[in-house]
Amino acid sequence: MVSRRMQIAAGRRQSGPVARPVSMPAPTGGWVTAQNLAASKDGTCTVLTNAYATTTGIRVRGGNLKYATMSGPVESMMNYVGAVSQQMFAGAGGNIYPLTSVIDPDVIPTPSVTGQTSNYYARANFATTGGYYMYAVNGTDRAQLYDGTTWQAVDAASTPIAVSGATTEEWSHVNVYRNRLYFVRLNQLVIDYLPVDSVGGVAQQLSLSGIFLKGGSVLFTATWSSESGSSALNDYLVVVSTMGEAAIFQGSFPSGTDWQYVGVYEISKPMGVNAWMKAGGDIIIATERGAVPVSAARYKDPAALSLDAVSRSIEPNWTKEARVRSSLPWELLKWDSKGLFYVVMPTTSTANASMNFTGNLQTGAWSLYTGWAMRCGSIHNEQMYFGCDDGTVRTAEVGGYDMGMPYNVNIGFSWSHMGNPGFTKTIRQAKAEFLTAYPFSVQISASVGYFTSFPSPPPVLIDPANSSLWDVGEFDVAIWDSIPATKSTRMQSIGATGDVFSLQIQIPVGTVNTPDAEIMILHATVEQGAFGV
Repeated sequence: MVSRRMQIAAGRRQSGPVARPVSMPAPTGGWVTAQNLAASKDGTCTVLTNAYATTTGIRVRGGNLKYATMSGPVESMMNYVGAVSQQMFAGAGGNIYPLTSVIDPDVIPTPSVTGQTSNYYARANFATTGGYYMYAVNGTDRAQLYDGTTWQAVDAASTPIAVSGATTEEWSHVNVYRNRLYFVRLNQLVIDYLPVDSVGGVAQQLSLSGIFLKGGSVLFTATWSSESGSSALNDYLVVVSTMGEAAIFQGSFPSGTDWQYVGVYEISKPMGVNAWMKAGGDIIIATERGAVPVSAARYKDPAALSLDAVSRSIEPNWTKEARVRSSLPWELLKWDSKGLFYVVMPTTSTANASMNFTGNLQTGAWSLYTGWAMRCGSIHNEQMYFGCDDGTVRTAEVGGYDMGMPYNVNIGFSWSHMGNPGFTKTIRQAKAEFLTAYPFSVQISASVGYFTSFPSPPPVLIDPANSSLWDVGEFDVAIWDSIPATKSTRMQSIGATGDVFSLQIQIPVGTVNTPDAEIMILHATVEQGAFGV
């Protein structure tokens, strides 16, 4: 007769491994490649492509649509801000084109300015008692001044605005500091500045000779405040050289009695004239070593600046792209209402993939966008537009196609030992939870052993008949009111065995509607095995 103890023991032997649940909230820490793979931080991604981290989850990005066509690569874009309205322009093919109201995206608009020898402009808006203006300079042609109606090439003999004491063809960058316009001379160590609250007049000079220890010339200037706001007591003029030094000055203007030279600091070589942005009161500069805040440069050795760089999380990827894409200028483009900023990295050869880094303005979480081919960009009426080498200007984050082509979202969660380092485990099933307004295809998978490999994505889900993108959806059929997002769950068998895993989600996007999907959490069932070899 078999004892009760033997029956229990036999039952235990026959039951086998028991699956336990593991839950991973959406990795709102974003894309992180500068970390130990075996000790990856929870809440981060090994891969985050064509989606971005928010404070609540991971959102699928929108697509892009053709907005306008130019006669050559679009090398710069400008946004004029008047008293009550804005206007947009682009530099391409030796012309400046108006883009505020484009009738046909396939028809090249009539240029506002012709005969230019360079298409790459720095620009600055400036309001005076006489009106609202925008200066655009390129370092080879006379400075262009726009008053909201008319463009004027400015020099010593121009009317109604004239500038004497400087050769405006030399101006390659323009910035506003304490109610004055400051202009950088191309390949020189001289800055010209105009009288207070004026777009014309007699230019005075600020010489930087003897300031920069590493040589080079002035590339651009920026206004930095130690606090958010525009308090004159905390404002500094930052002068950045082509060799990666930042000279800081304080005071009303160079000829004033309160003018002071604060110091010069190394930041590494900047990536372009427009490769910087304001972030609160600080200035973020895209350099060869990363996106560096000026505030950190004052107190850190150049070798240690990468530790304080905004791009610290993706340092290996940043430095790699900086090496191979340095022949064309980068830009930093901040979209406040979207809560994102974009690192515009032009394609410099056929070996460069079309990509740009994207960051969350609030959290600093990074992601990677592919397929946009950005060369430059501008924010106009709270919408982002970007120019490309193929002569197109495109509307960003709109619709679910990239110029009519579908795209894929790839998300790889950080490497995880699933609670038991060193033990062999099998992931049986996984379940993802989303908030979404439209149906979409999903594939859940897993990579094993620190080697990332995504399977082929599933087919794109066919558009619903009531697609509601403006100018695309059918009248009396499309749903124009916003559709509220609701919870959606997707479950899939995995069957991956190993000791360390990266759970993955793929979403193919190819819809007329702008995607409205946010990943909230991923669950998996894990069976424990023996100690791995």
